[in-house]
Amino acid sequence: MRLYPAIDVKNGQCVRLKKGLFNEVTVYSERPYEIAKGFEEAGAQFIHTVDLDGALKGHGVNAETIKKICSSVNVPVQMGGGIRTLENIQEVLDLGVYRVIIGTKAVENPDFIKAAIDRFGAEHIVVGVDAKDGLVAIEGWEKVSDKTALSLALAMKDIGVQTIVYTDISKDGMLAGPNVEQTKILSDKTGIDIIASGGMSCMDDLTHINDAGIHGAIIGKAIYEKRIDLKAAVNLFESGASYSKASAMPKADISFKDLKLDANGLIPVVVQDYVNGEVLMLAYMNEEAFNKTLETGIMTYYSRSRQELWVKGLTSGHFQYVGSLDIDCDNDTILAKVRQVGAACHTGNRTCFYRNIKTWNR
Repeated sequence: MRLYPAIDVKNGQCVRLKKGLFNEVTVYSERPYEIAKGFEEAGAQFIHTVDLDGALKGHGVNAETIKKICSSVNVPVQMGGGIRTLENIQEVLDLGVYRVIIGTKAVENPDFIKAAIDRFGAEHIVVGVDAKDGLVAIEGWEKVSDKTALSLALAMKDIGVQTIVYTDISKDGMLAGPNVEQTKILSDKTGIDIIASGGMSCMDDLTHINDAGIHGAIIGKAIYEKRIDLKAAVNLFESGASYSKASAMPKADISFKDLKLDANGLIPVVVQDYVNGEVLMLAYMNEEAFNKTLETGIMTYYSRSRQELWVKGLTSGHFQYVGSLDIDCDNDTILAKVRQVGAACHTGNRTCFYRNIKTWNR
């Protein structure tokens, strides 16, 4: 699971709002860039930022602060708030932001999102789905639309969106725990990367998000109020290990020498989504890949075409975190149940088995 420590910027300061209310502000730092550097030093691989003034006014307000955050760290930064035009997107990317989060415009004009993806690439465009009582809120959370979070998420998927930040506004800044159930529905129904936002209060909250197979979690107030230690959280969850197993990866009951291999010294691995049981792909392991998978908790294979070790997701970011490894009765096939981040197939499809040969209706 990817963790996104958050920096909300208002009047050039690092702040947090309660339930998105602009009159419920707590200031945590006058120098947000120092907060960003601290996050990177704690091991964060991505930083989440919001221009709160921009979200309310409909145009970028804290550009210089965001630029300084980006220039202060070597990890990618994503940013939302006040992005309404293609020119706004270009301006934000020019600040050093890696990907932009678009909320209001996605509701008002889905064609804009498609145009943004066509121009800048899906990897640089994220849609923010912010909900109050299941309905999407817009314009800095000041207004509520008639669209449900799920209907908007599905529509965004259809036009090529790969990542959505989902915020339950009633949870935001309240340290009351995230809305895991609704976030999981979005993740399961869309099959794309969903980042949970709002309410993270402790390690157990992150465990629930992790165990639900959700791609990532944004953490804000819990870090500032020292309820979550970011460095510890990164060590526990970004490695693929769950909180309950943090002390060590479980030991395997069967070693590689017990397996029956093919003529090339490999064993096939059937990969299945541990949440919904969907078969994702077929790959192969040699002894080194098998041991590395056990050691790291991240699925590692042997590429027969390249004849080298292959950490799934190392280049694409679509990692597979191990839920369990099982062996069949003949010891010649492994069943891996994984938490899949994004698409399993190199074509961009959720599963490699997306083409039907024939279906019998019986």
